[in-house]
Amino acid sequence: MPHPGHPGNPARTTSRVLAQTHLTARFQTDRRARQIGGQSCYHPPTSRRAIPVSNGPDLSHFVQHRQLDVYAQSMARQGYAYGVDLRRFRWLASSTVGNAMVRAVDRAWPELSTRLASEAVLDATTTDVRLLRELGGHVDRLRAPLPAVHPLRPEQRGRWPLVTALGATRGSAMWLVLDVPNLLALEPATRAFLLGAGLGHLHCEHGVFFSAHLLASRDRQGPLRALRTALGPWTKVMIFSADRAGLLACTDLQAAIATIENPPVPVGDDPDPAWLPKPPTTAMRIRALEEFARSAVYARVVAAQARKRELNLRRLALELDKGPEPPAREAPQTEGAAATPPEPEPPHVPADAWSLARVDARLTARLKIL
Repeated sequence: MPHPGHPGNPARTTSRVLAQTHLTARFQTDRRARQIGGQSCYHPPTSRRAIPVSNGPDLSHFVQHRQLDVYAQSMARQGYAYGVDLRRFRWLASSTVGNAMVRAVDRAWPELSTRLASEAVLDATTTDVRLLRELGGHVDRLRAPLPAVHPLRPEQRGRWPLVTALGATRGSAMWLVLDVPNLLALEPATRAFLLGAGLGHLHCEHGVFFSAHLLASRDRQGPLRALRTALGPWTKVMIFSADRAGLLACTDLQAAIATIENPPVPVGDDPDPAWLPKPPTTAMRIRALEEFARSAVYARVVAAQARKRELNLRRLALELDKGPEPPAREAPQTEGAAATPPEPEPPHVPADAWSLARVDARLTARLKIL
């Protein structure tokens, strides 16, 4: 019997004949397809087509922008908030004992938010557009996080403050409960101070403290009742950061002081809800706000607002004095440049303005905090 590789082997001869027949048939098919304008259906194994695969959503840009927003909000918060308030909350969120307390609020938040949505608040779509537009301006000025706005139900007006900050830790939930009709009835400066203070509470992550007090008032016999007393050192200093945010929002020291001295009382059965954290004395809040008004931070914000108003007035005056435009062929080449008014000089920040560290140190000494 011949060897399998021998040329005279019948099996090898048969395989070679079949391969030649197969290639000849493929060649004839391709030539026939080209003659009638078609394309060959034969593709050599070495030129296989790449199968398109749909990639998943690219979340890298979203995560990057989210991290940048969080960083910008953190830097803006450190620019005006009370340092003791920020350090205490940082310890509360990272320590073993404090973490257990705030996690108790996080676990109870889903049930609380569900009850509030069905009993006390409405959807944000029912909020007045003017108030939302004004709130958006304060968010941009403070670099605060965008809250979830919830207007009060008509039967709940008067049982809540005009502006209430609620939420959980680490920005997982940020609610701003608003009494819309009573807010719109206020003076613009007073309304700006209240909205700015509410955003300041959310910006400094105070929403968990208000949620804890609200839960404690509803859970009179449970363990959350003791949480209200345990959070006393934090609720004692958080109002100073919120007052500063309100002053930056309204940029009117006298209006802010008047709001603290005579807070707007909502119409209702419970104008001063008992579950709210007790604020410091009015005299201490006013003195702290007056000292913050002497800081370089507040002076810079007031200067920027004054410059913006001056630019708007110059632009309006230019539009009123412009009149009908002359024909293009009669207009000189330099007319456009001459018609543009020069930008005003930026208002000067006083050289004797206080630093934020000095303001914090004086407040800390009065509060007798180590």
